[in-house]
Amino acid sequence: MKLFVFLILLALLAILELVYYRKHALNDLSLHVSFSKPVANFNEVIEVIEVAQNDKRLPLPFVLLKFESPTSLNFLDMTNTSLSDLFYREDMLTMKPFSRHTRRIKVKCVKRGYYSFVRVNLTTSDILLIEKIARIYDNDASITILPEEIPLPEMKTLLSVTFSDVLSRRTLLTDPFSFSGIREYQPWDPMRAINWTATARAGDYMVNQNTSTSTKQAAIFVNLESYNLKDSVSLLEVSISLAYSYANELASHGIPSQIFTNGKDVITGLPVSTGISSDSADKIKRGITLARIDLDAGVIPFPDIVEEHLSSTGMSDYILVISAKPDGSFRPVLHSIKRQRPSLLWVMPAYRTSPQAVLEPDIVGNYMRWEVKGHDR
Repeated sequence: MKLFVFLILLALLAILELVYYRKHALNDLSLHVSFSKPVANFNEVIEVIEVAQNDKRLPLPFVLLKFESPTSLNFLDMTNTSLSDLFYREDMLTMKPFSRHTRRIKVKCVKRGYYSFVRVNLTTSDILLIEKIARIYDNDASITILPEEIPLPEMKTLLSVTFSDVLSRRTLLTDPFSFSGIREYQPWDPMRAINWTATARAGDYMVNQNTSTSTKQAAIFVNLESYNLKDSVSLLEVSISLAYSYANELASHGIPSQIFTNGKDVITGLPVSTGISSDSADKIKRGITLARIDLDAGVIPFPDIVEEHLSSTGMSDYILVISAKPDGSFRPVLHSIKRQRPSLLWVMPAYRTSPQAVLEPDIVGNYMRWEVKGHDR
């Protein structure tokens, strides 16, 4: 009889405990997931910061924290992480009364883009582990991963072609008495520009920069239309990286440039373009703008972008067109640009196995094939 009464009391206590936890377990309990920085470089290692806080006297014997993460963030430690179309991260802990849990998880930024954690999930239970109690929390963390920067050695041929056109037209109009700074020597710089005093101090060749009485600008048009039947995007990513790296190098030499693309912004849905700038300090701003191109949202027809923006460029501006798509509506618009702006170069990103572009005689001298390693995925 005593055992029977004891079991009844035990069952009543368990029921009361369960009812109490159902009502109060999630009170004064918070969860937030954030990034250690809002903007990161391609391939940079950052931290995802996970913070859970229990601001009440009730202990939580079992807490499971869960959030979804894009595969563009590569967890260095895959423990408690599963992969499908997203990474699913789960961390388990016990929380005492008035306790705070903080976990910093290292991730590598392996793909350009704008990403956000809009919700996170927390699951707990009563002290006897009879029932799970869950809640989804709104979250407002986001991160922008900048486009990959192409190393300068790989850019030298393209920059040499550009500077041979841009700088040759500026040389006659350069004011030799107007000094604007010193920078590292590049293969296209004339020997007479070397500052030997600065070279001796730096241990490397340094050249003087003189201001120009007439600044020639560059306009970069990026065509992000699909270039094959599989709708691959790898060469489109190369196109974005190339535009970003090229504009940065121009800015480091004081040459203003602007970028026009037919890609859509992931937030606004509008065509993505950057303002004209020759300031290296605008590098991050330029990168953030290009990072927000959403290749899954489709594109604006490239002829429409050219028609809208070509008229805003100067007659002597250098026009760089980056397009992995060699044909279709692209080729007629390329000829149209050539007729209006003689300083034109079409750069076609391609793999070694990609077919060669068939060129008309009038654009043979305005074409550069940009071969990259790998293959379409």
